[in-house]
Amino acid sequence: MLVLDPKIPSVALLALIVAAVLVGRWRIVRKAPLHPLDFAWLLPAVAALVAAISWVGGGLYESTDDALAIYLLTIAALGEGACALARRPVLDALDVDPEAGRPARLRGEAARAGIAVAALLGSCALSWVALELPWNSEILQIEAVYTALELIIILGLLTLLYFAFQRRGAGIAIGSVALCLVGIAQFFVARFKAAGIMPGDLLALGTAAEVSGGYTYSVNNLVVVSVCCALVACGLCAFVAPSRPRTREGLFGNVMGNVIALLVVGSLMWSGSTISIAWTFGTWVNYWDSLSTYRSHGFLPAFLMVLQDMPIARPEGYSDESAAQIEAGYVADYEATTGASARRAAAEQQFSETKPSIVCIMNESFSDLSIFDGLRSGYEGPAFYKSWQDTVLRGDLAVTVQGGGTCNTEFEFLTGVSLSYVGAGKYPYTLYELSSADSLPRQLSEQGYATTAIHPNLATNWNRKNVYNALGFDEFLDIDDFDEDAPRYHNGITDAATYDKVLEVLRESDDPQFIFAVTMQNHSGYNNGDIPADQLRNYAPEGLDTNNTAALNEYLACIDASDRDLQYLVEQLQQLGRPVVLVFFGDHQPNFTPAIAQAFYPNADDLTRAVMTYQATYAVWANYPLATGDETADAAADAGAVEDAAVGAAGVEGTAADAAATTTWDFTSPSYLAAMTLDVAGAPLTDFQKAQLAMRSQIPALSGVGTRLADGTWISSNNKDAMPQAYDDFAQITYLEFARKVE
Repeated sequence: MLVLDPKIPSVALLALIVAAVLVGRWRIVRKAPLHPLDFAWLLPAVAALVAAISWVGGGLYESTDDALAIYLLTIAALGEGACALARRPVLDALDVDPEAGRPARLRGEAARAGIAVAALLGSCALSWVALELPWNSEILQIEAVYTALELIIILGLLTLLYFAFQRRGAGIAIGSVALCLVGIAQFFVARFKAAGIMPGDLLALGTAAEVSGGYTYSVNNLVVVSVCCALVACGLCAFVAPSRPRTREGLFGNVMGNVIALLVVGSLMWSGSTISIAWTFGTWVNYWDSLSTYRSHGFLPAFLMVLQDMPIARPEGYSDESAAQIEAGYVADYEATTGASARRAAAEQQFSETKPSIVCIMNESFSDLSIFDGLRSGYEGPAFYKSWQDTVLRGDLAVTVQGGGTCNTEFEFLTGVSLSYVGAGKYPYTLYELSSADSLPRQLSEQGYATTAIHPNLATNWNRKNVYNALGFDEFLDIDDFDEDAPRYHNGITDAATYDKVLEVLRESDDPQFIFAVTMQNHSGYNNGDIPADQLRNYAPEGLDTNNTAALNEYLACIDASDRDLQYLVEQLQQLGRPVVLVFFGDHQPNFTPAIAQAFYPNADDLTRAVMTYQATYAVWANYPLATGDETADAAADAGAVEDAAVGAAGVEGTAADAAATTTWDFTSPSYLAAMTLDVAGAPLTDFQKAQLAMRSQIPALSGVGTRLADGTWISSNNKDAMPQAYDDFAQITYLEFARKVE
């Protein structure tokens, strides 16, 4: 077995530099043109060797017991460098004497064309391996039809670049390197998020860059072999170049011919991209486990399927008039039932008299992992959160994202629009102009509320700087509004510091306020090693590997810290002396819970495991007794509120408040949560929100995973034919209230 020696790539890099200097000197001595661009062909080899030195020297190469890949990379880099240095002599040899006859010139052109075709085909095959190998453990199980489709796409892309670069090999090489880098990027996304790269991810690269520091970017031998493939492709492409035109007319003819060829190839690829892969091949994207789709279909076919699925589908038989009629029917149902109840009437009167401030906390990655059989370690969940008294609504939250994609849970909550009708693989924050969309901050602003968004990180994350303005927030406080020495925990500003900012805003004015805060401290990854030892639970569930076990314990320590800070916020709001409704919910589970579900429930079906891993939690609480419609209880609660207010407790503590508190445990979704909160608080509702509340009697929760029926059963999102009529009705209503406004 080869021994891993970090000096090997270093020696190869030095040899390459020396060879380049000697070749350059030799050409100078012979008074031959240097052609600086020829030396640019050394860049792939140099970059690969520098990467290898960094991986091995920095302890980022995981396959330390298998040094073969590093040696292969060294050989491939030297080979690519040799091709770069031999490029000019080979091209000179292919040049035909201007005085030579037509047959000689044709032979020269044929030789160049043959080299170009060989480089295209070879680079196509090598690029496919470089793209798929690093991350796709099922590369050999991809169906032949999808492999052929991916090869055709790659060949088309490389041919397009070939003509775009005027039949020079640089275009093919750049395409091959780009596909290799995509494969490596997918390797990290698969590792950190267990997902495929979605088209919407490309519009959120700024956010990805901002939060990327929490991960360790180590590579294995498959990544290294992928780089080897790209190097070999670059070596082949080094010898691809057109002959020198002898006249200006010849140069113009070559350029125009290449432009025409570029347009033809581009038109063919555009036409092909409009053919639905899903319909043609009878397949679909598994959005709750996108990685499985990417692995079974290949990266490019799967990516193209998602891209083709991005436009918001117009529901069958849709018209504005019919959708409005459907919505009116659900509104009438609400007004005849919940809207006509004594509880709602009392709540409306109370709201109009008190105008409480509304604080919404979306807590990064907050979830209760005790749902996984107590983690088979006796875990009972976050202590304060589980025992939190006087919550009026609480339960499980069916979310559409897992391990990341915070902005999508945020979008559903603030707009009331379920991604079930938009598309689970999409990021509306980065795709749509939302200034014309209805939103919770805009709705409350119209009722006289000051609206503030808070996020202790960069305003550019998930395009929030622009989105919050479009959604109607008056003010956005980002990381620049926090002190430089603000306390931090794990991956960001602590929850407590974020809550202090919330309390600061509340104390600035006695007018009713709507505050929406997104926390940061619990952001992944969870192998930072930055948690004090005495805060780790040290669980070791059977079936989890070392990395996931370490991540689990680091994550649970973060949740314990969030739990303590939540208790702090509740205690502060109890003493605030003004009415506040608090909504608290998590955005998604951490990225390792699919591994827990697989280890604990290996015989469960995909839908069952998905429902568990695409699940967060929520609670709604008020620091004053919300009206229930029970005159005796409300009167007792009001008396208690007056008595407690006298001692500064804002009517929260004591039996009087307890008498009015009636907690409802409810499985719901982020898109419903705002309407549910406004309903229980007695706030005015839009027709869309009334329709949502009426629909919940048939569909209590829905997400990208599927739809939960009133009896608790789930229907997979891929099984549209089994959905109840209410699901189709709300597709019509959502298109009316959202899609047609943003498209």
